[in-house]
This record gives sequence, C-alpha cells and structure tokens, in this order.
Amino acid sequence: MNHFNKDFNVIYLRVIQGCNLNCTHCFTLGDKDPYALLDYEVARSFLRQIKDKVNPRKATMYIHGGETFLAPYEHLRKINQIIREELTDSSLTIIPQTNLMYTVDDEYADFIKTEYNNEIGVSWDYKIRFGADKSDFNEKLFFKNFKFLIEKGVHISVAITVQKHLLKSDILEILPQFEGAISIDFEFLTIFNEKTKNLKVKNDEWAEFYMKIVDYYSKNKTTWSLPQVDLFTKSLMENKVFNCKCNCCQHRTFTLNCNGTIGLCPDEAYVRPISDITEFTKSWDSFEMKARTSHLKHITQEIHPMCFKCEFYDVCGGNCEQSLFDEDSEECPLSKKVIKFQHEKIDLFKEKLVAARSNLVELR
Repeated sequence: MNHFNKDFNVIYLRVIQGCNLNCTHCFTLGDKDPYALLDYEVARSFLRQIKDKVNPRKATMYIHGGETFLAPYEHLRKINQIIREELTDSSLTIIPQTNLMYTVDDEYADFIKTEYNNEIGVSWDYKIRFGADKSDFNEKLFFKNFKFLIEKGVHISVAITVQKHLLKSDILEILPQFEGAISIDFEFLTIFNEKTKNLKVKNDEWAEFYMKIVDYYSKNKTTWSLPQVDLFTKSLMENKVFNCKCNCCQHRTFTLNCNGTIGLCPDEAYVRPISDITEFTKSWDSFEMKARTSHLKHITQEIHPMCFKCEFYDVCGGNCEQSLFDEDSEECPLSKKVIKFQHEKIDLFKEKLVAARSNLVELR
C-alpha cells in the first residue's frame, strides 16, 4: 500500500539557492548561500517519479528558494513548463513564495498573472530581516511592493513568523496595511539551533498578542482570512480534528532542494534531508520506508501533559511540538484563550469561515 496520500499533495521546488536577505530565523544561509539554480533534468526526474508512484489528483506546487525571484524569469518559466508537462493528470496550483524585498514593476505583475494565475505567497517578518538597522526602509519597500501588486489584482497570501520581536510591534496599526491580501497565516518557528531558540515567544505573552489579532478579525470586515482560526471554527462546528499542513508533511509533502537533496517538511528538508534524487528515482521503496519512519516518529511523539486536561483537546488534537511549550505556563502555543473566545462567539466566527472558504482550499 502506498504510504503517500494522492488526494492532495504539497510539493516544494527550491528553484534557486541564495537570497537577498539573511533573516535571523531562516534555515538557509541567506545571502551567504552560494548562488545556484535548480537543474531542469533534476526537477523533471523528481516530478516524474511523483507522477509514477503517487500521481496526485490535486497538487499545490510551491516555487521556493532562497529568494525565488533572484532566478531569471526564463528559468522560472521553464520550471513551470516542466511541472505542467510531468503532472498531466493532476489539478495543479503553482504558487511562488517571496520576501518581496526588491523592486517590482509592470513586467513582474504580468509575469505573476501569466505564469502563476495571479497568485503569490509573501513572507513578512518584523525585525528579523537582514539589515534590521534599516528596518524603516525595509518596511517601506515591502508595503510599497505589496500595495502595487494588490492594485494590479494579484492575490497575496501572507506568512508571518511568530517570534519575540513581533510581540513588540503595534499589530493593530500593522494589520490594516495588509488589507487586500486573501490570508494572513501566523506560523510558529521551526526551532533547530540557538538563534531560533532565542526568538521563541512566551506563550502567555503570545496569547495576549494573538487575542488582539483575532478580536480585530472578528470585529472587522477584512479581505483576508486567518487560516488557523478558521480551521478551528470548522473543528468546533463539525466536532472533528482537521490536521494542519505540518501534521501531514510525512505522507503528503515532498521537497526538492536546489542541490538535489530531498525531504518532506520544507523546513527540515534543508538542514536534514532524508534522501537525494538518485535514491528517490532508483530506489523508491527505500525512500518510502524513510518517509514511513519519519511519519511514525511524528505521530507517536509524546503529547504534552497540558493537552490531555485541556477542554479543547478535541479541537486541535494536541499536535504542537514539545519545543513550543513553556515549562512555567498553563497557556499553549495555539492559545487556549483564543480558542475559548472562538467557542463563545461561534456564530460570529461561522460567518468569517463562510468568507474564508473562498480564499483557502483546505477549508472547503
């Protein structure tokens, strides 16, 4: 029996190695990474094997880096052509990921429209980007580009890392600047070294901060949805745990690094790949066994004792990594306070979920 789910797969292609930034939390070497482009035949072999062994019914392709748009348009266009040639039986969505920290223009907007169906994912991370001493310039450039693309009709999904500097921001002043986006996703750190460990938030402080965001979301008509909030609303309504993207990495996600190494979770794949293109294409059984082992480790990991006594355990399933908990706190990473707030105002959040479904495929 095939280990990988074929109903919906997530595939990351790191089309470029190298970046224009050097973010504190990033698993890559940023602007210290030697510049390189993904070999076309490696990409083709990778996708052909996925087609042969899994053949996804639906697949979301994330075009990733490094910084994706340091690659020439010709390179990106050829990668997209290879994707469409190899995954002919799949319903495809191709979304480039970018930090948006460079000059954009009409040619750029037209490229997004023609190559990516007007859809793009951007990251915005407060005070942890390269050149923090020039943060005002960084913010001005980012939001200038963001507004330009919104005016051009580009659909933008925003990812914001949950880290200690973010909690020092005036989030209620920042949120209106993202109007026009289709979603804002607050993503937890992948903690893999001391620098990322030092960015970790205290969960009590995060709960208070996150409550401001969710309260704002509940009281205002926004163009954007909050994926985790809306997913919990769906759980509360249907009395069912819906696994998040990370919970599914080991049996639906593939990541190809620019150097030909391969992993599952995109964060871990860069620093801890489990395979390479040679094994992936010549010894599928060996690769699949590694994926099964990784999945088994994930689903059998110890659940934090706090989860078992939480009244909302049936909503989230207690899936947070142990590293995200605090020893001296009764608050969890996903915030019991916020889930309780949702539960008490469920009719209001049901209305938000209806609107969010048009933005997020996983909510439909």
